[in-house]
Amino acid sequence: MTETVLSVKELRTWFPVRRFFGKSLYVKAVDGVSLNIDAGEALAIVGESGSGKTTLGKTCLMLVRPYSGRIIYRGKDITDLNSNDLLWYRKEAQIIYQDPFSSLSPFFTIRRILEEPLIIHKIASADERLAMIERAMEDVRLTPIEEFSDKYPHMLSGGQRQRVAIARALIMKPKFVVADEPVSMLDASVRVEILYLLRQLQEKYGISFMYITHDVATVKYFSERIAIMYGGKVVEQGPIREVIKEPLHPYTQALIDAIPDPDPKNRFNIRKVPAGEAPDPINPPTGCRYNPRCPWVKDRCIKEGPKLFEVEAKREVACFLYT
Repeated sequence: MTETVLSVKELRTWFPVRRFFGKSLYVKAVDGVSLNIDAGEALAIVGESGSGKTTLGKTCLMLVRPYSGRIIYRGKDITDLNSNDLLWYRKEAQIIYQDPFSSLSPFFTIRRILEEPLIIHKIASADERLAMIERAMEDVRLTPIEEFSDKYPHMLSGGQRQRVAIARALIMKPKFVVADEPVSMLDASVRVEILYLLRQLQEKYGISFMYITHDVATVKYFSERIAIMYGGKVVEQGPIREVIKEPLHPYTQALIDAIPDPDPKNRFNIRKVPAGEAPDPINPPTGCRYNPRCPWVKDRCIKEGPKLFEVEAKREVACFLYT
């Protein structure tokens, strides 16, 4: 039986903004998300900007405290643990940020950047740490090592900086990694290369990944399963190939339709773009969050919010069209 590494249940991450006529208002960035990630699995979290993807990832890492709900890591509830009690979790759960330039200290050499987490967690001796640094650099193909170890981040290309960020995350030998749009700041020519590298390292070390992206076209290179977020909620999830081939939720269908078609014959085809904008996270619409833009909206969709339910094996969707 496959071990569930991370499980979140009815997770809500709300940020207080102000009081309005005695009523507290919140930005409901994540609003009732439940999902599981198994050992060695890569789950893609996909949605447009403001859908709550990054907040979900940071909450799972306990970098942001949830408003309600539970976070279960390898069978242990970590939701209410304080910072000191989470030190062990900090070793096992890491993050790769979107922008490698801003996430790496400009004052540290590559060697010092990679050694810093080992020093903080008091791991190994100086000689052992050096060996771990060299192994991490070899893993991400920053070789020859002596050519890169004494350089500073500004002396590297964007792809090389992101390799350093990956090495820094994996040097702790984590069990769970959140990759927050790790290739969106890179040139198109190196995106697939970095995703293949991540995939190889994931398989080599058996790491569970949450891969956050807005680009549906990249998920097939890295993940097996996909969860679509809209307005702070998961509206559909399932195996990637099945979801892309036959999307069920109207929002997922709109996302798939928006993927650029490389065929020159279809260059001037007008794609179906749903009218309207993403919901206001402070004052979201009642019922289904997608109802103001949905072409198949019904009265029930305005009054009642659909829950995720299984329509077929391993396929879940939150839409009344399938009830």
